[in-house]
Amino acid sequence: MFNLIPREKEYALKLSIKNGSKFLKDLISPKSSTVKQTDVKTVYRSDGITVDKTIEYDVITGNTIRIINYDYFNDKKIKSVFDYEDGVKIRVTTFSFFKSVTDFDKKTGKKIRTTNYNIKDYNKKMSVYDYDIEKEKIIRMTVYRVDGKNVAFVKEISPDTGIVTRCINYKKDSSAISSVSKFEMLGDTTVKTTYYYSTPIYMTTPDSIDKKIIADTLNKKVLDTFKSKNIGNLIDNLYKHKQNLSVIQLS
Repeated sequence: MFNLIPREKEYALKLSIKNGSKFLKDLISPKSSTVKQTDVKTVYRSDGITVDKTIEYDVITGNTIRIINYDYFNDKKIKSVFDYEDGVKIRVTTFSFFKSVTDFDKKTGKKIRTTNYNIKDYNKKMSVYDYDIEKEKIIRMTVYRVDGKNVAFVKEISPDTGIVTRCINYKKDSSAISSVSKFEMLGDTTVKTTYYYSTPIYMTTPDSIDKKIIADTLNKKVLDTFKSKNIGNLIDNLYKHKQNLSVIQLS
């Protein structure tokens, strides 16, 4: 004859097995909501009161996520912020005289770009520096207008010499290019400058040339684009700004 388990004992056994399974499941794969993912450690100065910095880190991996450094004279004021990804520094934001944000290449740890913001308004850009990762030198400098949105000009720089090789100027309140200046170098010396305008004309310097030759060249090349009066005004304006032109021709 079989030994039957009373109904109450059978229910208690099933409940025990169910709860045990749930405990084992949570132990192996805990719910994210019940596990603290990050924590913050506060580091004080020697007085034990003034905050030097706070370090946010991943509790599971131990990797640093963010370090906030505070001003030496005022620990309520942030001096700089270091951001990390997988324990690797990817961005540094400083608040010294103005806000500056530098992004780093995750693989090499070298600078990629630095963005500088307006002293009075951190939402307005002043300038952006792009770097050559290998040489760690600035290769492009973008300067913004006072609105912090429209670009005034862009300078391209040789990472080897640090000399500007090209300058791109933009029209006011527009993303349209007004002119491009290209510089050809011989060592550290500029031997030729070419100006490209939004019109189909480009000009080279520094050799001087007679006004009449310039006028003749323009009349032959771009008479359909410019009226004679405009050509004369263009020439007078160029000489007014001391531009000595050797060649003017269609690009």
